[in-house]
Amino acid sequence: MDGECIGKGRTAEVIRYDAHQALKLFSLGTDESVVRREFECALFAWTHKVSTPKPVSMVHRDARPGIVYECVNGSSLLSQLSNNPLLLSATAREMAFLHYNVHSIECTENLPRQKKNIEQAIMAAPHISGEQKKAIASYLDSLPEANMLCHGDFHPDNILKDSNAFIIDWMTGCAGNPLCDVARSVLLLETSEIPDSVSFAMRYLLRFGQRKLARAYLASYCALSGTSERDIRRWLLPLYAARLVEDLSEGETRLILNRIQKETRIRGLLT
Repeated sequence: MDGECIGKGRTAEVIRYDAHQALKLFSLGTDESVVRREFECALFAWTHKVSTPKPVSMVHRDARPGIVYECVNGSSLLSQLSNNPLLLSATAREMAFLHYNVHSIECTENLPRQKKNIEQAIMAAPHISGEQKKAIASYLDSLPEANMLCHGDFHPDNILKDSNAFIIDWMTGCAGNPLCDVARSVLLLETSEIPDSVSFAMRYLLRFGQRKLARAYLASYCALSGTSERDIRRWLLPLYAARLVEDLSEGETRLILNRIQKETRIRGLLT
């Protein structure tokens, strides 16, 4: 049915557009440039054979910007894993394979630059001093540049699967270093908070599952790419700092600040 809501996130909802298309409708007031950036990144990925829904056009509905995508079937890997925890190892391998394929594509379009995005977020981050921001930004600058396609928010809830798997939500897509992109996924898996509405026992099990999935995904990616976990984790400090600009709970903020303190000590930066 046209207009039927088939998905909802923090920045947009997805509604049925017609029999074969869906409309990702962004929140009222969303900057047009943000929507255009997602459209261009998604189109670049689809054009280069990434398994992702085809972006068809940019539209407006009720003064809200949106993107029309071809419909794909399936539920998220997160929901499938929640329903069947025995899928954890297979999910980790599939995530690594999909992500590695994204990272095989060199950027030829004028996509946003990964390091620039991270640096801007660091400098705008609350809870850390100006001196810390400068030290972390300087450390970020010392890390290696690259020009490969990166997703920027790659996690199990942004992968839909039925008979095939599709990567969605290219709002943070950019050109950069794949190791940074993997580190961002590890960060999300290791630090995202389980809602308080979930029972204590279930929260414990889910946290254990998150950590196990992060380790298995990282190991699978390293095996595919020939890189080391150490080289990936070098990116975590600036990503932790950049994460502070996002809509975090008090618990997530405390955890991120503790991780920043630990990483700052390890890297020999200011405390």
